[in-house]
Amino acid sequence: MYPRSESNLILNIKVSRLLTGVLLFVHLGGMALLMAVPVAWPVRLALWALLGMSLYRSLCIHVWRQGPSAIETIEMDGEGVVSVRFAGKDDWHVCQITSRFVHSWLTLLSLKIESRRWPVSLAIAADAVEPEPFRRWRVALRLRVAPAQ
Repeated sequence: MYPRSESNLILNIKVSRLLTGVLLFVHLGGMALLMAVPVAWPVRLALWALLGMSLYRSLCIHVWRQGPSAIETIEMDGEGVVSVRFAGKDDWHVCQITSRFVHSWLTLLSLKIESRRWPVSLAIAADAVEPEPFRRWRVALRLRVAPAQ
C-alpha cells in the first residue's frame, strides 16, 4: 500500500439520517405496494419477509456501517487511486470505481476491490461526512480524476 499523504481526499463515513429515511421510505413503500397487488397470502408474506431482510441488510451496511461489506473510510490520492477501509479493519484495499452517481446530497459508487470477486456498493450521504471533504470528493468524481473502468 502506498504511503498516506496530507493532500489525499479522505472521507470518514458516519451514520446518516437522510439515508435512513430514504431506505425506510423505499422499503416500506414496497411493502405498501405489495398490499395493493392481488397476490396469495403466503407469497405476500414471503415477499414482506424478503423486503424486511433487505431493509435490515441495507441499514447495516449503508447506514450503521457494520458487517464485512461495510465501508467506513474511502480515500483518493492525487493521482486518482482510490482505496477503502472496511468497518472494524485496519488495512486498506485498493479499488477501482466501476460506476458512480454524484449529487450534492448523495453519492453512489460501485467499487471493484482487488481482493474481492464481486463489486461492493457504497452510498455516501451528505449528512454522514464533513461538508468540505465531501464537496472536494464530488468535484474530483465529476472531473473524472478517478476514471470509471
